[in-house]
Amino acid sequence: MAGGGFVAGLAPELSRGTLLLGFGAIVLFAGLLGELIVGLRSLRTARSVECPPGAAPADGRVGRLIITGARGEPNTEDPRFSSFRALEPATTNGGAPVLRPAGTPPPLLGRVGLVSLFIGRDGRSWSDEEIAQAHAAMTRAGEWIEREAIRWHAPVNLALAATYFVDDNHEQDEIEMTFQAEGGDVGPIEAHAMTKALIDSSRAASRLGFRDAPDWMTQIRSRIDADTLVWLIHPRRAGRSLAVPLDLTELSGVSLAVCYARESSFPEPLFRPPLPDPVTIAHELLHLFGATDKYGTALRSYPPRTVSSRDIMRLSESRLSRLRVDRLTAMEVGWFPGG
Repeated sequence: MAGGGFVAGLAPELSRGTLLLGFGAIVLFAGLLGELIVGLRSLRTARSVECPPGAAPADGRVGRLIITGARGEPNTEDPRFSSFRALEPATTNGGAPVLRPAGTPPPLLGRVGLVSLFIGRDGRSWSDEEIAQAHAAMTRAGEWIEREAIRWHAPVNLALAATYFVDDNHEQDEIEMTFQAEGGDVGPIEAHAMTKALIDSSRAASRLGFRDAPDWMTQIRSRIDADTLVWLIHPRRAGRSLAVPLDLTELSGVSLAVCYARESSFPEPLFRPPLPDPVTIAHELLHLFGATDKYGTALRSYPPRTVSSRDIMRLSESRLSRLRVDRLTAMEVGWFPGG
């Protein structure tokens, strides 16, 4: 309106149609200028990443990674995977983790390995059948991530470790709840949940025959051929899954997430069979590579066409087939610009 008034003041003899045309041109120019500014700002938020050498294109399949020298007992329901029993002496020193700045998540590129620790709670241990179902859920989550990587032309290959770890922690623990910001809202979360996850991993390492958690994870890292290694802790309990930021793990270069057997706002004993959720697993995995939560915030708060209601970081759908990785999330994990 200001532009149209300005034009009318400069040339009062112009016809109404000419004035409307001038006003429309000014509005169009302002809109294009705004789009250009948003686009430039979006490009500046894209991560500057380097693709690991030899990274292969995503193929939509989740493979298996061998932990060299790990001996285990095959799972009775899915003998492709084995429960850890012992580790043979190392013969080589390969697989050193890539050094990154403290607290910097790695890009979701190259070969990504997932190692699982299943922790029995509240007097119940994980059964072979339940662990097989958890591997199936992780496979579904990994296949979905690879399909999204194909859409963004990102070279990503996920694989599950052929050997998993099992421990039991039936000690009673106090549960303290607090609230945290979730976009424009707040939600309940267990206080000290991240600290408890680190304590669980340390106790498991000791019972499994390692000196401590850093020794355990360093030894396993050196025996797996992967660009990035992710550790998933599966407590046999209902609760709210979470990703532990790199700067809080106190374990150099270790990406760690807690995936409860069932999702619940409050931690509680499991009264029904475990039901690992592929949506939650994919969501937490993306967190470990830099993706941020986008629920609790209005879509209009984001730059145009960067986040939709189907973005997995909004958790607005319960089926993976209804979700996707939108542009902003793709930038956060190092997928955009693609190729």
